[in-house]
Amino acid sequence: MKSFLKFASVFLAAFLIFVSAMCGCQLSFEDETEQESEAAAESEGMTENLSTRKAKVSIIQFMDYSSLNECCEGVKKSLDEANVEYEVTVGSENSAESDCEEAAQNIAINGGYDLIVTIGTPASVAVYSSISTSSKIPVVFCAVTDPVGAKLVESEQTPVNKCTGVSAQFDIKEQLNMINTFQPYITKLGVIYTKDEQNTEEQLKILKEEAEKLDIEIFDTAVSDPSELSGAADDLLSEVDAITLLPDNMVAANSWNIVNRGIVAEKPIYGVNLSQVREGCLAGYCFDFEEMGKEAGKTAAAVLRGQSAADTPVLKISDSTLYVNSDILEKLEMEIPEKYSSAEKVKTSYETN
Repeated sequence: MKSFLKFASVFLAAFLIFVSAMCGCQLSFEDETEQESEAAAESEGMTENLSTRKAKVSIIQFMDYSSLNECCEGVKKSLDEANVEYEVTVGSENSAESDCEEAAQNIAINGGYDLIVTIGTPASVAVYSSISTSSKIPVVFCAVTDPVGAKLVESEQTPVNKCTGVSAQFDIKEQLNMINTFQPYITKLGVIYTKDEQNTEEQLKILKEEAEKLDIEIFDTAVSDPSELSGAADDLLSEVDAITLLPDNMVAANSWNIVNRGIVAEKPIYGVNLSQVREGCLAGYCFDFEEMGKEAGKTAAAVLRGQSAADTPVLKISDSTLYVNSDILEKLEMEIPEKYSSAEKVKTSYETN
């Protein structure tokens, strides 16, 4: 009898331990399921909400400049096709970054928008850094050269952050080879860039590496204000054979200050967008910025339909067209090299911005 009671006690204790363990596993499983359900509900919430009304997007553009304006037009066309409402904020010339940051903070605090599209690297960085910790609103960027370096995404294939978009991959090597073909004996090339703009700093590094391979010495000058551009250009042009511009927002918006000094000095300035070539740059490889904007708008529409921005690879655009200003070509008494005989020809036009 004692043996039976002892056996029963041991069996009962083992049974209780087993039941307790199973309950613990069940609770743990239920907790994980509940967390997954909440995450799914949050993700589906916006989709369900948008099914009963129009989605609303805030487009935040760094500043009023032709290339960025073209991007914005492209974004709007894609959003119009997707039946999405939008409002546009454009940074002012003297306080563009703070304007973009303020617009993003207002959205984070007051809501009212389902997604933000940013145009230009400074706008994208200002907006994303303003809302990334305080808002769950996804961000789709456009016209950003180095989204990883700007810390908008962890990688272009797997952004991870609630942010993705369209990257403009300017081919500096191609631009330098073009310059070296137009001016076979060039040894000194100048460049003016905005101080502390992450996008430009990376481009400058690549420019120097590629120029060294062609035995071209780079003379660079950093500026922080448009008023410094003309003086910086005059100083450089006294030392170099030509100046090339970079995808730099502040310089791009005020490039006439540099182009005009090149015309006076009768030395070539090479641009990076069509507006600059029309202003008076000799030549430049240029993107179709409106098409770039359309792609960003399509990405935004896909995210609004429920696609995860964090899992959407960055779209890289590298195709560009070579444009040559025939007026400047004639003024400098130069000819188009046979290699570039099929380049697009434009005339000087000052109504570019």
